[in-house]
Amino acid sequence: MKEMWSHLGGFGKLLVIVTLIFTSFMVFSLLALLAALPFTDGFSLSNGSQLPMSIGMLRYFQLVQSISVFIVPSLLAGWVFWGHPTRGIGFSNPKQGSVVLSFLIILSAQPLVSYLGVWNSSMQLPEFLGGMEKWMAQSEESAAGIIHRFLDTDDPAILFLNFLMIAILPALGEEMLFRGVLQPVFGEWFRNKHIAVLITAFLFSAIHLQFFTFLPRFFLGLALGYLMIWSRNLWYPIAGHFANNFLSLTIFYYYRHTNPNINPLEPNAETLSFAWVFPSFFFLGILFWIFFRKEKKASRKDFFNNPII
Repeated sequence: MKEMWSHLGGFGKLLVIVTLIFTSFMVFSLLALLAALPFTDGFSLSNGSQLPMSIGMLRYFQLVQSISVFIVPSLLAGWVFWGHPTRGIGFSNPKQGSVVLSFLIILSAQPLVSYLGVWNSSMQLPEFLGGMEKWMAQSEESAAGIIHRFLDTDDPAILFLNFLMIAILPALGEEMLFRGVLQPVFGEWFRNKHIAVLITAFLFSAIHLQFFTFLPRFFLGLALGYLMIWSRNLWYPIAGHFANNFLSLTIFYYYRHTNPNINPLEPNAETLSFAWVFPSFFFLGILFWIFFRKEKKASRKDFFNNPII
């Protein structure tokens, strides 16, 4: 089975990825449901959306989804496309300096990302698309409401679980699928790494179904995509993704204890200062340039130390 689908083109590999995701999700969801039955009122889970599922059960299925939709299909794709479940999707030994740079790049982008969020949140569709706009607003509100329910706690054990569920698993799993699998597949398909980064960033943002925060997530997807393109090491976009999610967690709990009237999950121009946007853009450019030069130099060094013969 090793590398059995390496010969497929981009479209063929994309179909395989979709199949792997769907199959993994169905299998793990069924197993998770069966495992949860002793802790619920039996098969009343089959009542669907009308069942008032507890926040604990929502956390449980969120963890299952992170593993079944992102991590397992990515490992399988790395194996059948490129011959190894981890090295195939870009896991290699990270350099400490590049990890730190990845953190700093995403952290320096935060003021710019926040302003993109404020601008995006004021989006209004034409009147004839009013129904779609209403659905988008409901989807955004529902997603934000679930995240708020996840985070609204002071229980140390739940705080650790939130750290795992919000900061670690999405950074690991989403980067494995989007930057480790989909981006190189789109690169093979279109034979253009920039188009691959754009498409992957678009899908990365769209899959969250939060359209009034689409632009900041799309921008972060672009940044993470170029970290992968320049380094060919998945640990660096993972580090950047983790930095973004960890900062969001920190800000949420800071405001929860200092100013609970502010919901940091909602873009708010009153909590921002435009004076930070230009420095954010400036330092982001400088740090990207340093990262690019550093990885280019490392790539040349690896080439001359390990020549192809």
